[in-house]
Amino acid sequence: MTRRTRLASLAGAVLALAIVALPAGAGPASAHATILGTTPADGSELKRAPASIRITFDESVALPPQGDAASVLDQGGRRVDTGAPALDGDRRVLVIRLAPDLPKGTYIASWTVVSADSHPVGGSLQFGVRTPAVAVAAPASGQPSPGLELAAGLAEAAVYLGLVLGLGLLPAALLLGAEGASGGSELRHVTRAALAGLVVAILASAVQLAVQYLWDAATAPAGTPALSGIGSFAGSGYAIAIYVRVLALALAAVALPRAKDSGAALIVRSALVAVLGLVAVGALVENGHGASSWWQFLSTLLHASAAIAWIGGLVLVGWLLLRRRLHGDRLRRLPRWSLYAATCVLVLASSGLLQSVVQVRYAAALFTTQYGVLLLTKLALVLVVLALAVWSHLWLRARLRESAHAADARPAPGQTARLRTRVRWEAGVACAVVAISGVLSSITPAEASYAPRVVQTRTIGPYTVTIEGGPARRGPQSFRVTAVGRSDAAPLPRGVQLQLDEDDGPVRAVNVTFPYRVAGVLRPGRPTPVTFTSSTVTLPRPGAWRATVTVVADRFDQYTADVRYPVQ
Repeated sequence: MTRRTRLASLAGAVLALAIVALPAGAGPASAHATILGTTPADGSELKRAPASIRITFDESVALPPQGDAASVLDQGGRRVDTGAPALDGDRRVLVIRLAPDLPKGTYIASWTVVSADSHPVGGSLQFGVRTPAVAVAAPASGQPSPGLELAAGLAEAAVYLGLVLGLGLLPAALLLGAEGASGGSELRHVTRAALAGLVVAILASAVQLAVQYLWDAATAPAGTPALSGIGSFAGSGYAIAIYVRVLALALAAVALPRAKDSGAALIVRSALVAVLGLVAVGALVENGHGASSWWQFLSTLLHASAAIAWIGGLVLVGWLLLRRRLHGDRLRRLPRWSLYAATCVLVLASSGLLQSVVQVRYAAALFTTQYGVLLLTKLALVLVVLALAVWSHLWLRARLRESAHAADARPAPGQTARLRTRVRWEAGVACAVVAISGVLSSITPAEASYAPRVVQTRTIGPYTVTIEGGPARRGPQSFRVTAVGRSDAAPLPRGVQLQLDEDDGPVRAVNVTFPYRVAGVLRPGRPTPVTFTSSTVTLPRPGAWRATVTVVADRFDQYTADVRYPVQ
């Protein structure tokens, strides 16, 4: 081969190699489109809602031929974009129009366009309107002590038990005939017990006020003077609701019937106590979990009122009206009590079921949260009470059948004592139910405290990678990714990337950043794990999500895998 031929061959080989390598080193014309900027910026907090979202690319892009090119969702997963997205000017700006006057909240926008090389390119951003883009509570410098938490729960339980005596005894007493000249003595005992209950509820309310102030002071920033917030707390909605409750209970104590009352006077006084009692219970509900909406308030008010009426009646029957052997008139009145109690239980069960669905929401939360475990305990005790109630009802029906054919309508000696024992057990267990209800109203509902974590381990290139995310439910999420080499030859990972896509929904390319990197302990002969912790992102919808995890080994080597991330 001549020298000229060799040179020509070498030039041809170099040219062929350059042609083969051209796609890898091509210029911007064949690269994916890159985002130059967005309006609003990702993570921004806006004072007023924008009319549209604008995403600017470094090259012309096109809308995908089918499917949603873009969507904007609020915190509840509802779409707030209007009309179809459009490309502006030289097709480098994607415009997503929004519904007018978006309310306060956080929003997530996601989009998919087609770049010049025909590849789809997705992205997302989050912004907040008059609130941070990701609604995460700021860490408090202090936390309430376990003693304060216990005091709050006990005070709430004492309020409920006081209301049982103060408001629940009187209706059942009137229903069962503790009135008039013959029942004056019994009515006197009832009003005294009711007065004691109202006093207990008032004192427990005052304790609640003090405990709540100490609770707020414990979570204030370090260095805050102990009494600096007492003025604002005294005028807070929580404190005002307690003022209303105490005033209503005090007026109810004044309006309690007297032993000599009968007829219209007894009815008027009893009705006044009932109205003031509803006001007091409503103020109690206002400071609990039932104040988030009008229908939850009404449901919780009915639930609490039915429990007070039912359990107050049980206490009355067990400790006052069954102290002596039943006489014929009292025995014939007991079916009225059965109907009264059954109505209360029906209201209690239906409203309780509705509240359980709202306050628990997730089945697993029943077994993994403090609220859920207490609720299951309460339900178990309610079943015990119902079993005892059915037993007493069957006894009553048998006695009524016997009295219809007997000269003496009274039960046989000893039977009233046995009924009294069952009713007292029923009332005691029911009071435990009320105490648990008080504690439940003062702790975080299961729906809010349920925080499942999804942990998955994958082999990604030369690494064993553990991905942990949570709470895996709609709302803010955070992730921790730990990568460890499968052998000593694997380099320490320099970084990780994570992108979330909704499988069957419009949200695409939610990018998760990992600002924190912590290497494990160096041990000779063993790979060193490296843990990456993410910032918080918001997932606005439950369902099946796909997490694309990329481990960056160095400038040239990256390894990627997909994992499933179910969101409840």
